[in-house]
Amino acid sequence: MTIKKKLTAKAISLAALVAVAGVLLALKNNERVCEFFATTFARGWIFLFGHIFGWLPVSVYEVLLIAAIAGAIVCLVLLIRDLIKKHWQKALSLTLSVCIAVASFVCVYTATASFSYNRAPLPQSVYAEYQEEDFSYEQAVELAENLIDKMNEAYFATEHDENGNIVYPYTFKELSDLVAQQYQRLTDDYFSSYTPPAKRILNKWIMSQMHIVGVFFAPTGEVNVNGNENNLFLPSTMAHEMAHAKGVMREYEADIVSRYVLATSENPYLCYGTLVQLSSYALSLVGKYPDSRQDYERLYNSVAAGIRLERQNYNEFYAQFTLLDDVGEFFNDIYLKLQQQQGGTESYEKPGETQGTGQVDGDGEEIVQIVRFSGAENLLIHLYKQGEFHD
Repeated sequence: MTIKKKLTAKAISLAALVAVAGVLLALKNNERVCEFFATTFARGWIFLFGHIFGWLPVSVYEVLLIAAIAGAIVCLVLLIRDLIKKHWQKALSLTLSVCIAVASFVCVYTATASFSYNRAPLPQSVYAEYQEEDFSYEQAVELAENLIDKMNEAYFATEHDENGNIVYPYTFKELSDLVAQQYQRLTDDYFSSYTPPAKRILNKWIMSQMHIVGVFFAPTGEVNVNGNENNLFLPSTMAHEMAHAKGVMREYEADIVSRYVLATSENPYLCYGTLVQLSSYALSLVGKYPDSRQDYERLYNSVAAGIRLERQNYNEFYAQFTLLDDVGEFFNDIYLKLQQQQGGTESYEKPGETQGTGQVDGDGEEIVQIVRFSGAENLLIHLYKQGEFHD
C-alpha cells in the first residue's frame, strides 16, 4: 500500500471514530441513554475485562498509563524529527495514528465510564433526601451517640501499633475480598452484581504526591488503590472505587454507597474508618440545631482519644506530600468537569444549606433553618430510619 493510500485509510478511520465519539458525547445528555449504557454495555465490559485482568498481580491500568506517557514522549520526538527533516507525509501519518489512538480511547471510555456519570440517582433503598421536619433534634443526638459508641467499640476491638495506627489482620487481597462481600447486600438492579478485586498501585510515591488514594479504570475493569493507603481509611478507599465498578460514578454517590455498606458492617476492621469519617458529619448535624452546644461538647468529648490521634496521623502523613498536590487537583478537576460534573473536585461532597433566622438561641448562637441536608447527613438520617444507630 502506498503512503498516500495509508494516509487516506487513516484519515477515513479517524473521521469514523470522531463521528462515533461525537454521537456518544451527544447522547451523554440523555439520562435514559446513560442508564441503558450503564446497565448493559458498561456493565458487561467491566465484568469481562475485570475477570480477564483481575487475576494479574499488577495493575494493567498502571502499565497502560506508563506506556501511554512513554509513547507520547516517543511520538513527540519522532514528530519533531520528521518536521525538522521535512518528512511531511511521515509526520502526518504519525499525527493521524496518534489521533486515532486518542479517538479510540475516547469512544471506549465514554461508553464504559462517562455515561454512568449522568445516569439516574441512587435508589431509595440506599439513599434518600430529607427535610428539616423529617428529623428531630432528639433523633440527631441519639444517632450521634450510637454512632460514636459503635466507633469507639470498633476502635478498641481493632489492633493498633505503637504509633496508634490500625494494624489489619488480613492480607491486602483478604481485605479486598471482605469489602467486596459487603456489596452482596445491595440487591437492587441499579448496581452491577460484579465487584472486581482491589489492586495496589506500585508507583505509590507519585500517587501520594498528587494526593490520589484510589482510581477505578473502567476500560480494564480494575479497582486501583494507592500503595501508601495502608491505614484506617483503606477499606473506605477500596469500597469507594468498587462503588464506581458497580456503576456509581458520581463521586459523592460513590462515597454514599461505600459508607452505606461499610458503616453497617459488623466487622470492626471494615466499619471503623467509615465510622470515623461519619462521626464528623453526625456531630455537625447536631450542631445545626439550636441550644445544642452542651450535647455537642459531650458527644465530641466521648470520642476515644486514640481515634483523634489516628486521624491526626493520617493527616500528617499526607501533609508531607506537597510536590504535585496542586497538579493532581488540577487534572482531577478538569477530568470531572469533562464528565459534566460542574463542581469539579467539589463534587466529592454534596453540601447542605442553612439559612439564618436572625434569632439567637440560649447558647448565644444564631438559630438557622436547615434548607437542605448534605449528602452525608441524608445518608445518616436514612440509616437511622432503617434502624441503624437507633436504640
